[in-house]
Amino acid sequence: KVPRFWKVTPMQLHWVGLHMRFGQAMLAEAALNGGTRAEVLAALNLLATPARTMAVAGLLENGDVKGAAERLTPAELYTVGDELLKTPLANQDVAGRELLRMQHDNAGEVSEAAISLAFGTPKPTLANSYRSELLRLRTFPTLMGYSSRILAESWESNTLFWAALADQMHLPPGQLNVLVPEWTQRVVERIFASHLEDWPALLNSLRQVGDEIRKGQHTEIAGL
Repeated sequence: KVPRFWKVTPMQLHWVGLHMRFGQAMLAEAALNGGTRAEVLAALNLLATPARTMAVAGLLENGDVKGAAERLTPAELYTVGDELLKTPLANQDVAGRELLRMQHDNAGEVSEAAISLAFGTPKPTLANSYRSELLRLRTFPTLMGYSSRILAESWESNTLFWAALADQMHLPPGQLNVLVPEWTQRVVERIFASHLEDWPALLNSLRQVGDEIRKGQHTEIAGL
């Protein structure tokens, strides 16, 4: 709830949004191209468990892009986009080319350190610091008590998801200081988990709230 987005720039917000779009585009391409699929899975394997990476591989081989995308957290999708930005695949997509241009023209504003500070989360247990940062770790299991804090600190998806949503809705970064706490409360209210380890329930709730927010904006626009 601490205001933290006053210094975030529209370009940084757009950087995250483009990463998500680029990652989605590469998932779609991976369903058609075996070479792209290998690159996507290699990037995904940096954060996802081997079992889930294999599940995504099977879905992509069967052409189920939607099913594959639903298995990825926002943090994983961001990482897929970021890793593939370093490959020739970036020049084959509109979002990838725009990311490369932004990286060339505004290297400091969209550097890994700047984005980590803007959209990361505090890591008092993992890094002994309340400084916001992205560590790009696999999601830790829930072990109750003290160890449950490690799970919370390794979950880096929510802020990236909200940033991409705000970019899609063309919202100014500063407005996230008010909206993110409201959106987060809606997510918590909609979580329906079957057990403590059911982090996909959080992901499902996050996406449901995102869909509701988009539909709400479309309804407002249509009513004008």
